[in-house]
Amino acid sequence: MRSPVSRAARWAGAVVLAVIVTVAVFNSGSTAGGVAVEQQAGTTRTEFGPLTAADVDLLVKVRQAGLWETPTGQQMQQRAANSVVRDVGGRLATEHIELDAIVRNTADQLGATLPSQPSAQQQGWMQEISARTGTDFDRTAVNILRQAHGKVLPVISQVRAGTRNELVREFATTAAQFVTRHHEYLESTGLVDFEALPEPPAPAAAPAPAAAAAGAGAPVLTAGGSEPLAGVLAAVRDASLSSWLAAALAFVAVLGGGALLDMLLRDRSRTRPAGPAAYPPPQPFPAPQRPPAPPRGHPARNRPSRRRSPGGPAVFGLLVVGVLALPPVVEGAVSPSGPPSTSAAVAAGFDALDPAPDHVLALVAATDDDEPSDGEDADREDAATDTEKEGSNAGKALSQELAERGAEQADEQDDEKDAGKKADEKKDEKDDGAADDDFPGREDAAPPALADFADIGQVDQLVSEPTPDANASTGSFVAGCGLPDPALRNSDNWIANPGTANGAQHMHDYLGSAATNASTEAGDLLVSDTTCELDNRSTFFWPVLRDTSSVGADDNDDGGGLDGNVGEILEPAQVVMQFLGNPTEPVAPMPQLLRVITGDAKAVTNGAGNVRAQWTCRGFEDRASTQYPLCPEGSRLLRVLDFPSCWDGENLDSEDHRSHIAFPDEDTGACPQDSVAVPQLRMILAYDQPGGRNFALDTFPDQQHHPATDHGDFVNGMPDELMDAVVECLNEGLQC
Repeated sequence: MRSPVSRAARWAGAVVLAVIVTVAVFNSGSTAGGVAVEQQAGTTRTEFGPLTAADVDLLVKVRQAGLWETPTGQQMQQRAANSVVRDVGGRLATEHIELDAIVRNTADQLGATLPSQPSAQQQGWMQEISARTGTDFDRTAVNILRQAHGKVLPVISQVRAGTRNELVREFATTAAQFVTRHHEYLESTGLVDFEALPEPPAPAAAPAPAAAAAGAGAPVLTAGGSEPLAGVLAAVRDASLSSWLAAALAFVAVLGGGALLDMLLRDRSRTRPAGPAAYPPPQPFPAPQRPPAPPRGHPARNRPSRRRSPGGPAVFGLLVVGVLALPPVVEGAVSPSGPPSTSAAVAAGFDALDPAPDHVLALVAATDDDEPSDGEDADREDAATDTEKEGSNAGKALSQELAERGAEQADEQDDEKDAGKKADEKKDEKDDGAADDDFPGREDAAPPALADFADIGQVDQLVSEPTPDANASTGSFVAGCGLPDPALRNSDNWIANPGTANGAQHMHDYLGSAATNASTEAGDLLVSDTTCELDNRSTFFWPVLRDTSSVGADDNDDGGGLDGNVGEILEPAQVVMQFLGNPTEPVAPMPQLLRVITGDAKAVTNGAGNVRAQWTCRGFEDRASTQYPLCPEGSRLLRVLDFPSCWDGENLDSEDHRSHIAFPDEDTGACPQDSVAVPQLRMILAYDQPGGRNFALDTFPDQQHHPATDHGDFVNGMPDELMDAVVECLNEGLQC
């Protein structure tokens, strides 16, 4: 029996069905961060309730607000002429960092994707504010920020009033509290021009009758805009490889089913075989014969039988099976699952800094272009081998240089002893009641040597990170602590030399706990004021950097000019206190009051064994030196200090302040046996560098401002809840 449906209609139906199934499969898999395509349909289902495009838009707007208002607040804190504006800027920056952590955590739980850059309009606001100075800067910053906060508050209120998502509702409540406080902060400056603010919208017209409202089509909110085409294009753009493969396979499978159905329904002409086994077989009771058909008005036409290849359907079926077996192979070849990466975590610290200017990035690119070309494979392989040796070669060169510098000092001291000069000086000083015995080495103070500086473009010591394995903790946590308070600055070191005023003989900058002087005891941190947010009472400190072309306010003071540290102290333009994980294992919480130091403040005397100084420039973070870098104009000088992170699991300190916590292996990143991996602190300090070689690090007098003596100190004062959050962030691979 011939199928009542034509062949063309059957194939058309199969194609239509294939397209419908393809679109359904494609939409089910092509989500950007779990949100984009389902938003086009209206909502995304989450464990907290439906997530609409309006909900996601709120998260995006709050995230972008933090991306430009945080650096703007920090800039106000540094540049504002009015002390109230400076204070407001500091509060805005601190609270936006806190709010940013909240919005990122919320987005992670909902599977929403957030931007990493402010909008073009917000970047324009930042440029407009940066271009102003003095009181004009204060007024411009306050008014632009006030207008921006006024725009986002209605969005928060509308989403809070209508969202069906429990987590978004909670976030909107929190965000509204932040933004309302920020209104009050900005208005407290007395600089807000209320006449320039947009007027409130006019009252809405009376609502339409219920019947009319029910008949009107409700607008559908989408992440990509209100036009359907925009949503389709967004879905295609954001689709993953697996979504494309699933859609293609669905199309082929349904089309193949249509082909098989067509084969079954279509009648096929067959040739009866000759001989005794003729078809059909003879029947024992033949049926009566039918009457002959009436003669036709025209002769019957012999239709030529169409020869069909018996293997066609089988080949097509094998093709479908082969395509269905293809996805695992293609997926593995195109997007193999590699080990987790720590590069994103390391980059997060530098991303917290202001970007390098375009002309600096162009210079970096030009420097990279000087690398071997693609045709020089052998040379490039040799260069790679040389790069692996650069670290050890640089270490040997530094060791030799420090040994020579130390030997020169020793010879000079021996000559003085032989001449009896030092004995006479000490006797005179005792007679005069002087106390130089308490502050040795002042007679050896000297400015840095010419060889202590290097053009960053000529530095070939590249920075490399150990390759993480599957157990790596690849996250990053940046502690918000603002900028150092000059009022806390001193030349003490209560960790290495407790109870001794001027025990460091050089000035330190401090972040975190306000307990900073020689009489401080560890427990004082936990009850002190702090510059950090989230009740983080840790202390972070490091030697200051000076502009040696000018005279400092402490030129005649201990720790300053009396100890050979001359010049005006440079305030850091930006400071990042970042915690990183471990490349081979998850990290455990570090205990409160754990004391950690890095670097060697007496490297000229002690040698290079504990040197950890890393000097570089913004835009050149792929290379580092133990020399002072000469940065291109517009590129900030960077100091990077990495701390040890393999704790012995028992002691909070040790006699040498090092034995209780060690550095991971340089090649593998693994901690020694019988030690516990804890979060690793990385300090990044950015400075607007004076011209030429007119800058130097504060040091002990006899270390003569050698850049290799850079060092830092840290004592953990985080609440346990905050430390647990840091550990979770690192172990889950999050950027917090």
